Amino acid sequence: MSNAYRAIEIDDDELNNATELQFQNFSSSNTTTNPPAGNMSSAGTPQPRPTGFGSASIFEPARPTAQQEQAAKSPIWSIAYYSKFFDVDTNQVLERLFASVIPKDNFLDVMGGSPDLYGPFWIATTVIFVLFVTSSIVDSINAYINGTTYQYNIFQMTFAFGTIYTYAFLIPLLVWGATKYFGCQPDLLEMLALYGYALTIWIPVSVLSVIPIELARWILLGIGAGVSGVFLIRNMYPVLQRAEAQIAKIILILVIIFHGVLALILKYKFFAYNAAPPAAAPPSTPAPTTPDAPKF
Repeated sequence: MSNAYRAIEIDDDELNNATELQFQNFSSSNTTTNPPAGNMSSAGTPQPRPTGFGSASIFEPARPTAQQEQAAKSPIWSIAYYSKFFDVDTNQVLERLFASVIPKDNFLDVMGGSPDLYGPFWIATTVIFVLFVTSSIVDSINAYINGTTYQYNIFQMTFAFGTIYTYAFLIPLLVWGATKYFGCQPDLLEMLALYGYALTIWIPVSVLSVIPIELARWILLGIGAGVSGVFLIRNMYPVLQRAEAQIAKIILILVIIFHGVLALILKYKFFAYNAAPPAAAPPSTPAPTTPDAPKF
């Protein structure tokens, strides 16, 4: 009788252990498949950002910060509303500058879903003043080589303003409108950031283009156009893939054409050394005339 009772007791212990084991497996699998809200491990893991310009809003950062969320509540006519577009520190701007000149990683990943207008505005403005200064140096060297008098040309500054600001802000607006029309879901702020940071390479190219050697200036022009062009196409390709192949090809060709026009304008308007004008013939002196003899 004692043996039978002992067997029943052992069976009861095994049944309890099996029940506990089964309960533990059930809770573990349920936690894995459906993690509870507020799980620190899942909340601390950064979510991958969708490729391209696909944010939900037209002119909003993909992952706004607390300051940007507060600025979004301000009215559109207030200065505080636009402060979110300039919410960037010096280290971030420098990192994006280097990433635009040496494009190792995807620039959208470098921006981390927080594009800015601070960098593009000051880069474009810096390019304008550098172009004006270097073109003035080129004109002075050109005047010295040709033996003429250097004349200050303020029109160079006006032309630089129109050219660079058009390329930095109007062209990306047109590209954004085209991609938006064909359903590519672009982000206007990211498009402006791409075109603005793509101008970075033209700062050192403009400085070095004062060299009075035609071949060297063409090489520098090719480097600037190649680096900035590859940077644009590489980061715009994901958004263009969302359109039809023919439409994407047309938009890409237009982007390349606009980029090539900018490079040629810089070459022939700001980096050109004019040939010496043909020497004018010296004025001819009239032959001396003898006075007529007096008539009687």
